Amino acid sequence: MRSIIAERGFLTIATGNNRYYDLALNLLHSYRYHTSEPYPFAILCDCENDKTKDFNDVIVIEKPSFSYNDKLQLFDYLPYQETIFIDADSLAYSDLNKWFDLFSEQGDFSCFGFAYKDLSTKNGWFSLPGMGKYEESISFIPSFNGGVYYLRNTETCKKVFSIAKECARDYHDYSFRGFKAAADEPVLALGMSVCGCEPLNKEEIVFAPSKNSLLLNIADRQALNKKTGKSYSLIHWSNYHTLQSDYQLEVRRLKYAYYNKKSNFLLRLLYQYGLAKSYLWLYDLIAIMIRMRRFIRKRLKKK
Repeated sequence: MRSIIAERGFLTIATGNNRYYDLALNLLHSYRYHTSEPYPFAILCDCENDKTKDFNDVIVIEKPSFSYNDKLQLFDYLPYQETIFIDADSLAYSDLNKWFDLFSEQGDFSCFGFAYKDLSTKNGWFSLPGMGKYEESISFIPSFNGGVYYLRNTETCKKVFSIAKECARDYHDYSFRGFKAAADEPVLALGMSVCGCEPLNKEEIVFAPSKNSLLLNIADRQALNKKTGKSYSLIHWSNYHTLQSDYQLEVRRLKYAYYNKKSNFLLRLLYQYGLAKSYLWLYDLIAIMIRMRRFIRKRLKKK
């Protein structure tokens, strides 16, 4: 494991396609835009390039898998004593530094989610019975989105990842839910439960928002649920949604606000007030075409 270089900081991952580096850079800029005193922000990647130079710390992963497995190596490459990991396909909408205080009373590994104490529940990332040698150590079943993880450099946190890696290798020997093949959420959920690290039951993030469900303007620090008025600190868009117009408009708003020191009337009309949607709908069309192509390829492989 690499040497720790700071007390607190953030971390994201970008490996493989260069587009993921663009997403990571957007996340970094959204974080810095919303805080006056930014913590160090590291990137775990497969190479250094022009996109990584803006990060405080660049960590090149030795053997990237270009899959969820790279997230299971987070503890092996921890850059800080306390680290908050955020998926690259996310954008910040407020000062995320407050999250360190929110997680201060949690265990050595945590996330935003819910812990079901009724072990007969049909919810959560796994079910009992069916968890083999770990059944007697389970006192709750976690439910969460893996877009954000909180890690401390401790033996307990190390054990969470050790259990997750072991179960990822033998995924089908256990009763995991949600994914037919191994993914980071189910196996880390088991590690959390065995080690007594509960999720933090607080609505700070929203995953893959559906169109028209949120009132968004990243430049104005606005991410509101239209029905409830709930405000979110971070949106985890998901890889597919970053191809669409809603994300593309938010990124353009962010770049306008982040880079432009002088007001430009045309840019304000296009981005601040959303007139750019008149041409950004093309991104929705392209995203649909990409998804259709992938679907056709999968069907052809099965034949």
